[in-house]
Amino acid sequence: MLEKLVEVGEFPTVSEAVRYAVRELVQKHASQILKEREQISLNV
Repeated sequence: MLEKLVEVGEFPTVSEAVRYAVRELVQKHASQILKEREQISLNV
């Protein structure tokens, strides 16, 4: 699938597509954890 994204011009290389995916995953995960921690601190 990553190679297809490169073929259609979405990313310049497979490596760049992987970097993008990892950044998005980390950002999403970090945002979720921060939200959960905020909710916990508000409930205390």
